[in-house]
Amino acid sequence: MSQQLVAIKKRIKSVSGAYKVTSAMKLVSTVKLRRWKDKMLNNKAYSLELTSICDEIFGFCEDIESPFIVENNKANKDLFIVVSSTLGLCGSYNQNVFKIADKVISPNDDLIILGNKGISHFGNFSSKIDTVDYSSNIDPDLIKALTDYALKNYEKGEYRKVHIIYSTYKNSLSFLPEDFILLPLKKDSKPNNGIPPLMEPTKEKLFRDLIDIYLKSIIHSKLLEAEVCEQAARSNAMENATKNAEDLLGTLNLEFNKARQAAITEEIVEIVAGSTEV
Repeated sequence: MSQQLVAIKKRIKSVSGAYKVTSAMKLVSTVKLRRWKDKMLNNKAYSLELTSICDEIFGFCEDIESPFIVENNKANKDLFIVVSSTLGLCGSYNQNVFKIADKVISPNDDLIILGNKGISHFGNFSSKIDTVDYSSNIDPDLIKALTDYALKNYEKGEYRKVHIIYSTYKNSLSFLPEDFILLPLKKDSKPNNGIPPLMEPTKEKLFRDLIDIYLKSIIHSKLLEAEVCEQAARSNAMENATKNAEDLLGTLNLEFNKARQAAITEEIVEIVAGSTEV
């Protein structure tokens, strides 16, 4: 019986250590989630307003000869920007992204991978892969590099379309992967009852300048949203792990108390039996 008590004690000690780790990681991920969510919400107002303005202007630029508003049908491949995490312990966050990526990416497409988990997943991919050192570091240089690369190569006719695969944030428990098309630009119906806005100095110049600003804003928004989803997934995973550790500790403590009570009862029986024999 004493060996059983020692074994249960060891398990309780091991689970207690895991509980402390998961509790600490849950706190850290919750703080990070709050910080990144604030950034996402602060950026959302700007992004929505800019998108609304750009949609209004792009709707009246159909007569402009630009490669950015038509699909490059002569190209034989697409460009995919895949946003994954660098750190683990975030549940099914990466698996959901890879599931949709594996469905839409063809062997001859080119990839830009953000995050070490994506680099590991696509390690045997046969076509061109560019990787980015990305770990909760959405800086202007990264946004500019992605935008410049996409615009330059799409304008040259290298790609049919430019995609970004990331996770969309619904709430702290719900986030889904999405394949969003960055280029060609989505053309909506003409707003403002068909009355065009005043475009200066020229329609062509305004259109070309806005594309760069618009694409940077979209990529920045998607990366922020993906970061929030990653932190939410990690927070949920650590919360579930902490709860499981609590439940397991309760079960082990109950087993330990039962075993100790049985050992005490056995010792009392042995003492009574010994005194009776005397």
